[in-house]
Parts: sequence; structure tokens; C-alpha cells
Amino acid sequence: MPIPENTLAAARQRDAEDPLRSFRSEFRIPQHNGKDAVYFTGNSLGLQPKGAEAALKQELEDWARFGVEGHFEAKHPWYSYHEELTDGAAKIVGARNEEVVMMNQLTSNLHFLLVSFYRPKGKRVKILTEQRPFPSDTYALASQIAFWCAVLYRAGILTGGHHRQST
Repeated sequence: MPIPENTLAAARQRDAEDPLRSFRSEFRIPQHNGKDAVYFTGNSLGLQPKGAEAALKQELEDWARFGVEGHFEAKHPWYSYHEELTDGAAKIVGARNEEVVMMNQLTSNLHFLLVSFYRPKGKRVKILTEQRPFPSDTYALASQIAFWCAVLYRAGILTGGHHRQST
């Protein structure tokens, strides 16, 4: 595959040919100095979809009307949302439906992953992350470190600020 030409004209040409181009009009783009902002942040707070306000209003109305029964009686019942989102999520990540579930939010899921899979042992004790994760993610990481320090201390692997290598 040839390397695309790195010019403004070539970029505009690729934009014009982009089959997803029409979706741009579905989002609210922040303005900076009277111009559309160049917005690359999508990991936690991407651009606001124009339909978000109406969707949130519907959920708030259902919550007010049904209370906890909104799990089953709301226009979009809350209890089964993960089932309705499974097929699309699986396609996005290239997985089978039984391999994915849409649930919670990033920090909770990070915590669940660490509880399930983080097992510090020997030289494999570090948790690698970006330089400054979200504060809630930092707390999830810190809670795991504190938990494992207590476990290792009780096991005699971590003592008095020093640790011995576990086998």
C-alpha cells in the first residue's frame, strides 16, 4: 500500500472521499476564536452528539416517572441494555458476542480487571499506566497496590519497608 501524500490538498481530498464524513454533522464541535476546534480527545469525553440532550432528557423523565421500575418499564429499559449493545460492541472490537459485555465505566472496569488478573510476584510487580491517569483510575490503582501490600506483608514477603523475593 503506497504511503499517502502528506499535503493539505491530499488531506482535503481524503476527507472529501471519507464515507463517514456525513457523521460530522451529528456532533457539536466546540468553537475557539469563532472557528471549529480541532478536537482529538475521544478517550473519555469526545464530541457531544447532537442527540445526547434529548436522550438524556428521556432517561431522566423515565427515572422520574418509573423510579426503580425504569429497569423494566422505561422507553429503553435499563436492565437489559448490555444485551442490546453486545452485537455492535463485538463488531467494533472484532470479537464474538460471548466475549464482550458493555457495563459500568472505565474506572470500575479497570478495578475489576486488576482484582481478577493482577498478581504481583517476583519481579512482575509493576503496574504501567499513562503519566497522569484520571484521578478515579489512580485511586483504583492505589487501592490494588494497598491491597497487595497488605497481602504480601501478612505473607511475610513484604517486611519493614523491604521485601524479599517470592518464589
